[in-house]
Amino acid sequence: MKKIWITLVAMLMVFTVAACGSGNNGTNGNKSTTEPSPSNEAKETNAANAGKDAEPVTLKFFTALADRSNGAGKIEQAIIDSYMAENPNVKIEVEALQDEPYKAKIKVYASTDALPDIIQSWGQTSFIKPLIDNNMLLELNAAEFADSNFVPGATDGFSQDSKLYGLPRGTDFLVIYYNKKLFDDNGLTVPTTTAELLEVSKQLRAKGINPIATNAMEGWSLPIWFEYAAQRHTGDFNKMDAVLKGEGKFSGDADFLAAAQDIAALSENKGLADGFLTADYGTSRNLFGQGQAAMYVMGNWEAGLATDENFPEEFRNNVGAISYPSSDKGKTTDVAAWYGGGYSISKNSKNSEAAVAFLKYFFAPDNWAKQVWQNGSGTPAQKFDQFLTGNETALQKQLVDIFSAMTSSSGTPVHDNGTDEFKTKVMEAHQKLFGKQITPEQFLTEMDAAVAVLK
Repeated sequence: MKKIWITLVAMLMVFTVAACGSGNNGTNGNKSTTEPSPSNEAKETNAANAGKDAEPVTLKFFTALADRSNGAGKIEQAIIDSYMAENPNVKIEVEALQDEPYKAKIKVYASTDALPDIIQSWGQTSFIKPLIDNNMLLELNAAEFADSNFVPGATDGFSQDSKLYGLPRGTDFLVIYYNKKLFDDNGLTVPTTTAELLEVSKQLRAKGINPIATNAMEGWSLPIWFEYAAQRHTGDFNKMDAVLKGEGKFSGDADFLAAAQDIAALSENKGLADGFLTADYGTSRNLFGQGQAAMYVMGNWEAGLATDENFPEEFRNNVGAISYPSSDKGKTTDVAAWYGGGYSISKNSKNSEAAVAFLKYFFAPDNWAKQVWQNGSGTPAQKFDQFLTGNETALQKQLVDIFSAMTSSSGTPVHDNGTDEFKTKVMEAHQKLFGKQITPEQFLTEMDAAVAVLK
């Protein structure tokens, strides 16, 4: 899997400088009431055209940031609203769904050759390659986005045959969020090893507390979780890559079996929150945010948990993050990390020039990169060291520490390394394993069956 950490670590080290120079320990952090605002540079660019007559344009914008009142979805909408205010001839109609419903509907749009003008895309084989191969995405001119300051390698997944078909929003990595107060009040220690993770899950369950929440119904978080479990036995994220390439199998491998047994042990001891298999993203997030689960397996884009006023202040002041616990072979600095969602433009858009102009505005450094970081809603795929204030929340600092300490990364999640059929088989196998519906041995056999569809 592609290693993304080398260029980013150097960039993020300036965080320490910003923090030390601020004279503020950042514990109060950024407030959720801070409204995202567009860049002056972007405003000036558009102001130059303000006096010109312009034909009315309607852009259809399809996104998987379903929550428009919090986090990244709120920032995305704010930038859209600002662009329309500065360009009154442009109307942007937003359709927003959660990840998996989104991916189901994009197939409907694609099957009828009716993609919206701007779509959320993922720089992963399972999503973007079929759209590129079927000539559905507009080729972008990389030079037009040179000033957006994407970090090296960020656009690789959105490229094919040296042509660019999309732009990434963020750098993603999976962590375990935890409720410090729940741990302290119950005399429990935050786990640092995989053995401790199982033990503290047992202790939490014995006290009537849901140990770990995640969005298992949607399926995509579970394979990434298993990548951690496997790496903690193999010591190398690349071993799974080798299997996908046909250079080995899951079944019959002692390391993969041990990883599957670890997951099975968590499930057997009720380490997962009650009803986790029917919990979607919003349900699992709310369970954790309302203090009804001690831990939450999710990505770094949830940095806004510390400022989300939908949750009690007591929770916001006590939410922390750790890297996945270590083992004798895998370290906490071995992180499941990848470049996340972004945007592409439909090849058949009748307003492709307007769509490109909007993306240039969106990725002007003072817009997305600045706002997503300073509002605690994730880690952009653009350079953002100039936007570090020293007033970051304690949670943001913990996430930066995890990221900047990274010594190896997983790259594209395993289920996104193939076709839709492969992805479905992989996610269903994981749901069965986590749900105690199959044995670890049967799980590995199902994973081999999934890999077989790639051949």
